[in-house]
Amino acid sequence: MTGLVLDATQQSTGYGQSDMIMMIGMVVLFGAIMYFMIYLPQKKRDKKLKEQMDKLVVGDKVVTIGGLVGIVAHITEDDVTIYTSAANTPVTFTKSAIQTVIPRNPDASSDKKSDSKKEKKSEKKES
Repeated sequence: MTGLVLDATQQSTGYGQSDMIMMIGMVVLFGAIMYFMIYLPQKKRDKKLKEQMDKLVVGDKVVTIGGLVGIVAHITEDDVTIYTSAANTPVTFTKSAIQTVIPRNPDASSDKKSDSKKEKKSEKKES
């Protein structure tokens, strides 16, 4: 009689122990997927932006989170003043409002890499 009661309760809930383990496994799997697809790339972007902000100098071109593009004129501990438009209008922002930094003098190493790729392509065309 006891076996019938267990079978009846198991059938009424519809879940066995293996089903519960499977559900927990799926939650853990989705958590891991979300971690690797959302959290890690965002962490890398934040780290890269922090490095750019540390290297920020007067004359660099910046884009704010509002889409305003300008050239850095003055840097303080928390604020950055940029000149925008042809009228050189000064606008002051907090450093956290800067989305992208375009260095005034791009890395010479990246130029050398692109030049070497162009040379290889021209060599292939010649032969």
